[in-house]
Parts: sequence; structure tokens; C-alpha cells
Amino acid sequence: MPWDKERYPSDWDERAKARKEQAGWTCEQCGAKQGEERWGKLKKRSYTVWLAAAHLNHDPENPHARLAVFCQACHLKYDSSLHWRTRYQRKRTRMLRAGQLPLFADEE
Repeated sequence: MPWDKERYPSDWDERAKARKEQAGWTCEQCGAKQGEERWGKLKKRSYTVWLAAAHLNHDPENPHARLAVFCQACHLKYDSSLHWRTRYQRKRTRMLRAGQLPLFADEE
């Protein structure tokens, strides 16, 4: 899912940096450190860890959002259900616009 900076508060960069400093520049899920070299389990190659401040409620517009610090892999795992749900909704919308009838009457 592309990052839409317009949805974030104007001081997002400062908030994200402060949260990463609070976490000691360490992934709160797996313990990976910012800039550390790791070996990928799926692609079997080396990569550099970059940390991100993640919205625990997926609400970037919230100026008082709860944030966690995750590496790329943990952030993707955390957001996976959101990605699948968004993918399903977009696919369903495309099908309905193309003329596909809904399976149940209450889906319209």
C-alpha cells in the first residue's frame, strides 16, 4: 500500500523519530536494530533493516495515535490483514462496477 503523506500530521517525521528513539532504534517485535544487516528467510539474501513507526490502529489522521516501532518484516506482518482486506474490497468494487452481480442481496 503506497504511503499517502497527506493523511499524516505535519509533524509526522518528528513524532516517528521520537518514537524510534524511545524504542532504542530497535524493532519492538523481533529486536532488529536500525541499519543492521539481516538474512532474508524468503528471498535468501542480505538486506538492511529500516525501522518504521507503525500506527497500531491504522489511523494516520489521529494526532494522538498509538505507535509501535517495527522493522520491514514485522510491519508487513502486522499490516497483512489490512492489506488483504483492502485488496478484497478493491477487487469487489471493480467487479461490481464491471457489472458483476453480488452473491447476496445485502452486499450492494
